[in-house]
Amino acid sequence: MQFETSVFFWQLMVCTLIVFCVLSFVIGLNSREKSFLLYSNYTFFLLAYFVIMSPYEAQWLENIRASSFSSLKWYVQVIYNCSYFFFFLYFLDIKQHFNSFYNFIVKVVLAAFIISSIIFLYSVIIGNSRVFDIFYIYVFVPVVFCFALYTLYKASLLPGTLKYYFIFGGGTFIGLAMIALFFPLMGLIFFGISPFSLFYIGIFIEQIIFGVGLAIKIKHLNSELLQKSIENQKIKENQNKVLEAQLKKQEKEILELTASAEKERLETIKAKFEEQIHHLHLISLQNQMNPHFIFNALNSIKAFLVDDDKQKAIYYLNKFSKLLRHILSSAELESITLKEELTIAELYTSLENIRFEEKIKLNIQQPTDINLNTISVPPMIIQPFIENAIWHGLMLIKEDKEINIKFENITNGIIIRITDNGIGRKKSKYYSDKKLRQKESIGLKINHQRLKHFNKKHKLNYSFKINDLKNLDDKAIGTEVVLVLKN
Repeated sequence: MQFETSVFFWQLMVCTLIVFCVLSFVIGLNSREKSFLLYSNYTFFLLAYFVIMSPYEAQWLENIRASSFSSLKWYVQVIYNCSYFFFFLYFLDIKQHFNSFYNFIVKVVLAAFIISSIIFLYSVIIGNSRVFDIFYIYVFVPVVFCFALYTLYKASLLPGTLKYYFIFGGGTFIGLAMIALFFPLMGLIFFGISPFSLFYIGIFIEQIIFGVGLAIKIKHLNSELLQKSIENQKIKENQNKVLEAQLKKQEKEILELTASAEKERLETIKAKFEEQIHHLHLISLQNQMNPHFIFNALNSIKAFLVDDDKQKAIYYLNKFSKLLRHILSSAELESITLKEELTIAELYTSLENIRFEEKIKLNIQQPTDINLNTISVPPMIIQPFIENAIWHGLMLIKEDKEINIKFENITNGIIIRITDNGIGRKKSKYYSDKKLRQKESIGLKINHQRLKHFNKKHKLNYSFKINDLKNLDDKAIGTEVVLVLKN
């Protein structure tokens, strides 16, 4: 079989466009970043053009080419060129830097799309595709070419490094596309390369450069997210200090007042501040995890991108975004369902598992006689137990690492047993004592206080205790947390 350059490049570009279209669409949905969705739209219509220009024989393509819709190949180019300009606006955040230029591009692109659509429909109605062909080649293309050069110039004035990816990628494609279109019309040959091959090469180079640019943008977005998280933590810490100072001031006033009426008023004030302290304890527990955990998770996802393992990067980025949404949504809630709490535990474990190469198995027994959606618990009550099991029990063992969560029905409530097969508390304390910097489990202390407050407010009897698990030879085989939820 003879090797055909144009067919090879067509196959290469179809595969490349499918990959980039799907990846950018998935990332755009999860990150809600418009530049990825617009890039997906751009690559989709590019792919549609390549399908129409397929070098392989297909009856439906022959029917299109022989009908009044034969100009569809040019009209699809109109669509993906318009999509290209909208991608440019959001990829480089043009509105933030040049608001008037942003409005100008939107108006021009919409006008070009509307006019092109009208002429295309007119050529279809009268059955003369030549009308749209002439308009596209001698009007639309020159205008878009000049307009694209102007956008490349404006892009060069922007701050930052992202502009270079757009300039080099877009410039290469525009140059080769113009050569591929107009050289044949002028009877010229470009170094013996066929026009279609030039066009394919231009798009391939553009897609690779844009793909790298979008990966750099992901890195920038992750850095901004981490920086905002650190800033929010500092703000919350300052709020905590101010609130603690106010609480001490109120407690001092309580000691000075003896009248019964005043005591009743001050008890109300004290209850209010206790409620605020309880809320801050939850935020403190979340902040304990957020900066360190987010940094490690983002680094792990970044490593997958560097290793070009985009499938894993997207998978864990999806997990990471879901965990953040659960944490942020629960920050203002006094209680969530046990089902939601277990979801947070599962997401947290799956992300911690990145560094353990999926060696930690979290087994959650799904009870058939307990409705997890009807049981309310304080947010982030189970996650500290999971974190404690991983970092103090499972980290130092080489064999299979397991965490099991089981449920038991009791009178007026349930019992949740969280067990691990780690090194046990005694050996964990021995290793912690040898370290210069000891990591104390603040989350367990906060859990005691939060359950105490939760019980008092809702008239419940929630509690937990930690047991050492041993075999018949009195050797530690793990740790068990017994969480009792009684009405």
